[in-house]
Amino acid sequence: MDGYFPYMHFDRKFMHLGFHIYDVGFQSPNVDAARPMVFTTTLLLLAIVVLLNIGAIWIRNRLRKKFAAALSAI
Repeated sequence: MDGYFPYMHFDRKFMHLGFHIYDVGFQSPNVDAARPMVFTTTLLLLAIVVLLNIGAIWIRNRLRKKFAAALSAI
């Protein structure tokens, strides 16, 4: 990111977190120096997956309640 609006430029190259873990962890010439970056990236990836799962469960429960009430009224 830089200081120019819209702050995110999708035409630039980027890598997803799984590949970043592989690239930094296994392709780095200094594995010991890269270890904290691998741990941080792994924790970030796990946190994103957990938050997405919690959100999906919350949406599922809301929709289940909404449609259960609608079906019982029929």
